[in-house]
Amino acid sequence: MHKSLCWLVTIYLSFLSVPVQAEEKKPKIRFGLQVAQQQTTVDELKDVWQEAEALNFDTLWVNDHLLPSVGPSDGPNFESWTLLGAMAVSTSKIQIGCMVTSNTFRQPSILAKMATTVDHLSNGRLILGIGAGWFKREHEAYGVEFSTMRGRAKRLDEALQVITKLWQADPTASFEGKYYSLIDAPFVPKPVQQPMPPIMIGGIGEKLTLPLVARYAQMWNVPILSPRQFAKKNQVLEQYCKDINRDCSEIERSYLAPMYLNPTPEALHKVLQRAMKMRGMTEDEARQTVLAGNTDEIRQQLQAYIDIGVTHFIINLRRPGLYDREAVRVFAKEVMPALR
Repeated sequence: MHKSLCWLVTIYLSFLSVPVQAEEKKPKIRFGLQVAQQQTTVDELKDVWQEAEALNFDTLWVNDHLLPSVGPSDGPNFESWTLLGAMAVSTSKIQIGCMVTSNTFRQPSILAKMATTVDHLSNGRLILGIGAGWFKREHEAYGVEFSTMRGRAKRLDEALQVITKLWQADPTASFEGKYYSLIDAPFVPKPVQQPMPPIMIGGIGEKLTLPLVARYAQMWNVPILSPRQFAKKNQVLEQYCKDINRDCSEIERSYLAPMYLNPTPEALHKVLQRAMKMRGMTEDEARQTVLAGNTDEIRQQLQAYIDIGVTHFIINLRRPGLYDREAVRVFAKEVMPALR
């Protein structure tokens, strides 16, 4: 009897010593909605923002263009940061931002003040989305300087230094660069979010943009790339992070995707041709990149990006060519819950 008991205890202890494999933690998937402030009215925009919050989107975005990016070039087009102030007081829980602010349009010291004001208006819900600027035509139309890509990237680098220095001014900040400067500049109040609001940098340039993402960003946004192309850019970013001893997992990967729910074959063909021309893609790559089809097909396309590390999808839903509110509702109810 004694031997039997010892034998049972031995088996029990050996069972306890077997390592239990931890269940792999599922990444949290977030969804944002970009609402272009063009060919519309302020009242309609406010209505869409509030519905997006009610539909449980995580983030809500305007764009930053002086000329409309959709529809007639002489149609209505509202300024982005003024709208963000209105968005802040029209919503209560959703994070808000500009996808993405063109650094060429505003002095960074003023932008830091604007962003802080919106962070207070929203009670700490602002994301500072920013990029180097790219649309040459609107710069020419409004008399805004448009330098080379390298020059714009250098300006963005200095702008990010100015903004972060001001947000952390104690009690003042100074900076002397080629393009911008600060001289004992006080900065009160500080942002609600401490030590600062999250910075999202948009862009895919391997030599100029991705080093800035590694140094400054908490979020990185990529527009219109196939999963294979995205994975390649991600490897480059990881190397830049390694070079400066930064944990690359600190940076959220997000994907900005035009989406076409149940397009006609003719409309889908036009969309694919546009993507092929814009990015130099094959038709197969364009089909992977353009989120188009029924809800099951779109879920499968998004899953391919999740598999390579994307955790935040910012959707621009089109019909195609026009903003489609019914498609937003279908996406929120049938696609988002299946991937969260």
